Amino acid sequence: MTTVATSRLPAGEPVLTTDVVGTDFGLPLVRPSRTRQGSRIRVVRSRCRAHGGVVVWFTDGTKTPPIHGRTAWIVADPEAHAAPRESP
Repeated sequence: MTTVATSRLPAGEPVLTTDVVGTDFGLPLVRPSRTRQGSRIRVVRSRCRAHGGVVVWFTDGTKTPPIHGRTAWIVADPEAHAAPRESP
């Protein structure tokens, strides 16, 4: 299992996140997943410093709440990222 720190998270990196845990001004919020089971693959669009920490934006329109300290992200397998996803 490969992990990447939030400070070194590049755009285009597929990572594992939780399902939506809430909203922030109408935008769905997700958090880094701690396990592979029950997690979703999301691709990082960008990350930026915010007043309360670092916010990570994903290509599907979700984002994280401000993250403080040392947070590690589990990198998704490239094969799993290329696999077709279930349609909504």
